[in-house]
Amino acid sequence: MREIPLFIINGFLESGKTTIIKEIIDNNEAYKNNSTVVIHCEDGEVEYDKEWCLNNKVHVEYVEDQAELTPDFMRNIDDIYHPNQIVIEYNSFFDWESQEFPNDMVIYQQITMIDAQTFNVMFNNMRQIFQSMVKDSSLVIFNRCDGVKDLSAYRRWIRGMNQNAQIAFEGANGRLTAMLDEDLPYDLSKSEIAFEEDVYPTWYIEVFDNPEKYMNKIFKFKTYVRDITDNTFVIGRQVMTCCEDDIQFMGYEVINDTDSSVKVDDCIYLECSVEMAYSNIAENTVVMLRAHKISKLKKEKETILTL
Repeated sequence: MREIPLFIINGFLESGKTTIIKEIIDNNEAYKNNSTVVIHCEDGEVEYDKEWCLNNKVHVEYVEDQAELTPDFMRNIDDIYHPNQIVIEYNSFFDWESQEFPNDMVIYQQITMIDAQTFNVMFNNMRQIFQSMVKDSSLVIFNRCDGVKDLSAYRRWIRGMNQNAQIAFEGANGRLTAMLDEDLPYDLSKSEIAFEEDVYPTWYIEVFDNPEKYMNKIFKFKTYVRDITDNTFVIGRQVMTCCEDDIQFMGYEVINDTDSSVKVDDCIYLECSVEMAYSNIAENTVVMLRAHKISKLKKEKETILTL
């Protein structure tokens, strides 16, 4: 049985889904030389014109309702076109959790497109839909970023929903927009940085994304011990990233260079540095912390932080 790659492009109407699909096909010889089916689930301003489809060996099928996008429909697409790949321009108001595809059609990549100009309002009103769109995406692209000042916060919000996705920011010129250190709630120019516990989610995501910027500095913050291994321990906090039903643990493994011992559920004030080191837990070289000083704090009920 041959395997048919599926590429899912989701996002709200007018977020740039059709444009990026056309750009990917225009710039990828593998697509041009093989048959591609695009399943178009909602109408926007940009269209797939007949000449472009003919030149790129693209066949477009239109779906108006999720009830049409069934395994039988997908098998019929294969029977008619025998495509080398299928690209689905997905309607983000469809119920992704209930979506089914035939077993021989495998999702190779999911990309989420977001209009940075409207993201703040839409995110605050439709967080659960954003959660559904983003959680399985390997790439999230914010476009129309020119003049938007909250890109750092946008990146943190998306990272809270999906810690593994790559996040890109694109301006009108097509180039990535740089993230600004001055947007952070602490001063990265200092060699020692202490921050309040509500800053921890931001710091965690920033370290996860850009560990090289956090090397050779000392960080001080309150945290909780979650696990103990032979040579390390795990710290972290519970963080509400979207709503009360979506609480994630954000934590790091810590190499203990101190004479202090810790146990699970200890509340501590940790002074540490950031480094890349081999983790027996992850069985890989990952971002880890190195403890330089540990102060035990009075045990208290942990609060759930928000992103």
